Amino acid sequence: MRWGAERGGMGMTYVTVRFSRKERGSARAVRALVDTGAFYTMVPARILTALGVTPRWREEFELGDGRKIPRDVGKAYVHYRGESAETYVIFGEPGDAVVLGCYSLEGLRLEVSPRTKRLRRPKTLPLIRVAPARG
Repeated sequence: MRWGAERGGMGMTYVTVRFSRKERGSARAVRALVDTGAFYTMVPARILTALGVTPRWREEFELGDGRKIPRDVGKAYVHYRGESAETYVIFGEPGDAVVLGCYSLEGLRLEVSPRTKRLRRPKTLPLIRVAPARG
């Protein structure tokens, strides 16, 4: 199954997702850059605060140019096309990009098609089966 994500320039994919403090309840839609190279999702702090999401810890993140920036991190729910997942969110500051990271994508059981650059449900989900230790 494929869902239409908005394609940006240079192979970038944007999608509109909703965030909320609880699985059900008030949610806010944002347009985010899908970044499979980013672990966490970044949402403007003013939106998260308005939803009642609170920071749990502060962490240092490294940007593509090597600079390090401190940001607050919390938990929220991300919603897309009828699916919801609890995820970690970075409290973005003015000038920060709104980013949908891989932790959120995997929670929603989605991937980016390398051919179409659209979000899709994987045909199969990876699983490792571990044999019991012998001896």
